[in-house]
Amino acid sequence: MSDGYPHKILVRCPNWVGDLVMATPAIKAIRRRFHQSYIVLLVKPYGKKVIEDFPYCDEILEYDDRDKDQGMRGFFSWAMRLRRKEFDLAVIFPNSFRSALIAFLAGIKRRVGYSREGRGWLLTDPIKPVREGPKIVPIPMVEYYLRITDWLECPRLTLAPELFVSAATRQKAEDIFQHCGVNGKRMTIVMIPGAAYGSSKCWKPEYFAQVADHLIEGYACNLVIVPGPEEMQIAREIEARMLNRPIVLADPIVPLDILMAIIQYSSLVITNDTGPRHFAVAFDKPAVVIMGPTDPRYTNLNLEKTIVLREELDCSPCHLKVCPRDHRCMTAITPERVIRAIERLFNQFVKPSVRH
Repeated sequence: MSDGYPHKILVRCPNWVGDLVMATPAIKAIRRRFHQSYIVLLVKPYGKKVIEDFPYCDEILEYDDRDKDQGMRGFFSWAMRLRRKEFDLAVIFPNSFRSALIAFLAGIKRRVGYSREGRGWLLTDPIKPVREGPKIVPIPMVEYYLRITDWLECPRLTLAPELFVSAATRQKAEDIFQHCGVNGKRMTIVMIPGAAYGSSKCWKPEYFAQVADHLIEGYACNLVIVPGPEEMQIAREIEARMLNRPIVLADPIVPLDILMAIIQYSSLVITNDTGPRHFAVAFDKPAVVIMGPTDPRYTNLNLEKTIVLREELDCSPCHLKVCPRDHRCMTAITPERVIRAIERLFNQFVKPSVRH
């Protein structure tokens, strides 16, 4: 970077799928600002499926430094691997100490990220988060990441997340639909009943079942249930409680790139507050999001076609992975309330042609 322009940029991407999607406007801004740089995205293995067709980078590295057999050796091995690549600039989106430490150990000359978790000394450009007194103010994650790229004088091109699906991936999704008997003449509605974060984010299977039956009976639609890894039991429980037959894509579990293609194909998404809800936003699809323990301020952006349903309780938002109480934040949201939200989205955006 002797001429002041970074020839090689490392972008340490967020870990969670939803956060990764919400970082895409910032990554696009980096590409525009540093259009001559070689940009490498460092992502968790499961995240690569989300952005492998992304046009705003030159290379994607799958990163996992927490191998149980290697312990800290895996972390230092990765740091040395990155050092050999001789990056000039590291843009660090996660808040963790480790994400800043690895860039420091990799000898990257300029390291930009938020000064949090006691890591400010590891950064050449420590950015202060927005605070009210001692507390950090929750802001939409899209804005949160863009403030990092603002620091680098990157232009804000969009606030909307952007994803890409290859023709080959779309064909795989179509093959799955054909194999499962999806009727191409009918509207397709996707249900995502799990959440990798934890059970606190999961709505009751019997509630999903009631909504699914209502939709099949009322609209003669394709009702597709897509569980994530280790969520097959949830999907099967929904299916067992239904009077009608849904399409359950659980054997095998659908990878994230194909799930993106399925959502791109769909007319409506019904989901817990989990990563794939942001796929719906990126593909401009109407969505009903059932939110429990999460602070809505982190995702309070790009909601033009999204209805977020939540209960304001004395214990929320708690951000706990497992509810230690009675899970009221989720159980208080009734199937009837979800159905009303679906009807609102239908009236505004979907206009289904088949209704009994």
